[in-house]
Amino acid sequence: MTARELISTVPILQPSDAGAKALRLMNEYHLTQLPMVVENKYMALVEEDQIMDLEEPEIKLESIQYNGANRPAIQEGAHLFEALKLFYEFKLSVLPVVTKENDYLGIITKDNLLAALAQYNGAKEAGGILALEMDPRDYSLSEIARIAESNDVTLLSVNTLTDPSGKLEVLLKTNRQELHSLVATYERFNYTIKYIYAEEQEEDLLKKNYDLLMNYISM
Repeated sequence: MTARELISTVPILQPSDAGAKALRLMNEYHLTQLPMVVENKYMALVEEDQIMDLEEPEIKLESIQYNGANRPAIQEGAHLFEALKLFYEFKLSVLPVVTKENDYLGIITKDNLLAALAQYNGAKEAGGILALEMDPRDYSLSEIARIAESNDVTLLSVNTLTDPSGKLEVLLKTNRQELHSLVATYERFNYTIKYIYAEEQEEDLLKKNYDLLMNYISM
C-alpha cells in the first residue's frame, strides 16, 4: 500500500492566512497540524503550538519562522511503513504527500495510517495471538512458519521487537483461536512462549478491541 492510496483531503493553509483561521480549521478537522501550500507547492507543516505562540490571533502565518524540521513529507509512491517511520520520528498527526517535484497531493492522517496497519496486521481477523522470546541469532522465520504449518495454522502476520535486554519478541497473529497444540510443538523445539491469547472466550474480547479501534479511527 503506497502513500498515495492513504491520502485524505483537508483544507490547506497559505502564508497570508491568519493564525485564528488556522486554529479554527484544526479544531474543525480535529488535527494539530495543517500543510501550508503556495501555488500547489508544499511549503511547511504548520503546528498548533506555533500559532498559539503568536502574540495576536490575527497575525499572519508568514510571520512564523519555518525550517527543515517543519517540512516533513513523503513521496506518493512510498510504502506505508515509510509513512509510519516519519509519523514516529516527527511526532506527526498528519503527513503531507508530494510528488518528486514537490507538488502537494494531500495528507495522510494518523487515523488512516492506523486503519491500514490494522489490515496489514490481521487485527480484524479472528484468531489467536502468540509471542515467542529468543536471542536474535536464533530467529528463523522459515522454521517458525514451518512449525505453524505442521499444526495446520496459518500465520496472518509476524512482527518482531527487540526489548532493552536484547531479547527478540516475535509476535504471531494466527488464523486459529485454539493454539495448545502449536504451543506444545514450539516448546518441543525449545522455543520460549512469552504470552498467548488463544482461549475460546478471548474471541469476543479480540473483536471488541478491534471494534474499539475502528470507533476511534472514525472519530
